[in-house]
Amino acid sequence: MQVIARFFNLPIPDTSDISLVSFAIMTFIGSGLLVYTKGHISIEFSTLFNSKKVDFVVAVLTNIFMIVIAGVILNIGYSLLVYALESGEATMALRIPMAIPFSSLVIGLVLMLIHTIGNLIELFSNRKGVIAE
Repeated sequence: MQVIARFFNLPIPDTSDISLVSFAIMTFIGSGLLVYTKGHISIEFSTLFNSKKVDFVVAVLTNIFMIVIAGVILNIGYSLLVYALESGEATMALRIPMAIPFSSLVIGLVLMLIHTIGNLIELFSNRKGVIAE
């Protein structure tokens, strides 16, 4: 929308606010969904080591680290959301409430936590034969 408005010199003011808020929503909720589809960036240790034990331990540790990091960022994001709701903070030009992108941050991180916990449960339920190696 912003590119079209600039190209045709349309009198639509401040489309940058709309694009920034839309980008934030797609990024934050998309990151939570990528954990479910396992489409996020990962390093396959199975190509480096031929041990199922090492693969299992690395997978467990990375999921635990992801839970810790998502929990810390969720704490910060939640406080930002509460602040935006209480203060009524909005973007400069179109006055779009900042609670919208901050709530998408919180929703995305909650999705990330749920799916990471699901990944851990899946790892432990499928570990038959891994420990015996």
